[in-house]
Amino acid sequence: MTLEKAIFQADELKPNQVSRAQKIEWLSHLDRRVFKEILSAHAPGEETPRAFSAYTQETPPDTVLLAREPYDDIYLYYLEMQIDLNNLEYDKYNNSLLLFTNAWGQFARAYHREHAPLSGKAALRF
Repeated sequence: MTLEKAIFQADELKPNQVSRAQKIEWLSHLDRRVFKEILSAHAPGEETPRAFSAYTQETPPDTVLLAREPYDDIYLYYLEMQIDLNNLEYDKYNNSLLLFTNAWGQFARAYHREHAPLSGKAALRF
């Protein structure tokens, strides 16, 4: 999923007044977590980046986000969760949080199964 596609789909599914810049910041925060907590704790694959720098408004819209299909739904759930929290819609936030947490766990477990942990790194716990 690309940066632009994640923002577009979230806006289509959950119309909102949150700026594009804020959504990019949220996606950047999430991919920092993906890189630090999951990707960098395992032996890299062919498509695994060696480093991650933040997304900004100058980041090309066709930039591919770190979590690949079929686990890229974490981006939609994360944006929806943040939009709900921003709008003080706590019941919706709790539902979005559950969807995100489930998707994050599926992604983390699948990545852990498919990539060997680096020696000296703690194993993922769920």
